[in-house]
Amino acid sequence: MHPSVEAFALAAGLLAFGAALVHRFGFPPLPVYLLTGLLMGKALPVQDLEPLPSLGLLLLLFSVGLEFGPDRLRGLSGKAVQAGIYDALALPLGFLLGLFFGLDLRGAALLAGAIYVSSSAVIVKLIIDLRRAANPESEVVLGVSVLEDLVILVLLALLGGQGFQGFVLSLLLAGLYLSLGRFLGPSLVTFMENLSDELVLLLGASFTTGTALLFQAAGASVGLGAFLAGSLAASLGLRERFERLFGPVRDLGVALFFLVVGASARDLFQGLTPAVVALALLGLLLKLPLNYLGGARAGLSRKRRLYSAFYLVPRGEFNLVLGALAQAQGYPLVAQVAVLLVLVSIPLGAVLTRFAPELGRILLRETQSRPARIP
Repeated sequence: MHPSVEAFALAAGLLAFGAALVHRFGFPPLPVYLLTGLLMGKALPVQDLEPLPSLGLLLLLFSVGLEFGPDRLRGLSGKAVQAGIYDALALPLGFLLGLFFGLDLRGAALLAGAIYVSSSAVIVKLIIDLRRAANPESEVVLGVSVLEDLVILVLLALLGGQGFQGFVLSLLLAGLYLSLGRFLGPSLVTFMENLSDELVLLLGASFTTGTALLFQAAGASVGLGAFLAGSLAASLGLRERFERLFGPVRDLGVALFFLVVGASARDLFQGLTPAVVALALLGLLLKLPLNYLGGARAGLSRKRRLYSAFYLVPRGEFNLVLGALAQAQGYPLVAQVAVLLVLVSIPLGAVLTRFAPELGRILLRETQSRPARIP
């Protein structure tokens, strides 16, 4: 038997066991995948799992892109935009924080992105699993996460390729893809309606990976290419079909990807310093008041503002992309902070989101019960 099959059997069994443990409590399994890799990294031949983890990341970014069709962008509410302005203040604050810790301009920009962007994938799953999609704060939170992803894509285009040249090539390729989608879209959709699900799945996988490789060859970001493939598919009205077909394959690949990230973090954190821990904690604390103020700007009640701040705690897919990019470009401090944020924020965010009503009652009751100050 090939070693990759043995590695896959062991990894899948461990992941399934961990997911089963947290399923009954209503928590997302992503933190378990990370912790499994962190605890079992030495015993797992993670190198034999490729290319499934890398493919899982591309499919995850493709799925995020599916949420960015023209209908979703037009549906962004003014409340979400207003809250997103406060949320975006984390970028300049994170940039200044990076300069304070001795990073150059590029390193500080990467750190700012890692502090700023929340995980739309984790947030959406938590909101759906906890049946809070109809809550007023959910609309604001999802809108803010959309804006965050758009900002990070621009950041990846600027920093993820060959500098300004890679950014220009990213814009040209994006324009070319969108133009082709506009002119060939109707006939392409009609053609695909007559194809079997199996063939559509294969064509979609080929299109996603091919686009990512094209962007890489052009000196642009691989993740940006996968995201653009999903956005183009959404603009053609193929969102529902691709979500249904890619969902199980994506979930399997993402589980393995988070497992590999957890295993790799063992080596990454061997040189863990107090500066890394301090930056990660500051990054977590920085956004809480900003998102609370953003919720107030969006017209949410005090209770709902607190919920929205809790919902936006988890970091995930884009943090890992930024961490890998920082490591490749010679910024181990940023890579450590980015991965540590993921490891800490996903379980913390899951707990805060799960118990947001209970925490809100405790915190707001304490605030309201304080005696008034006598002038």
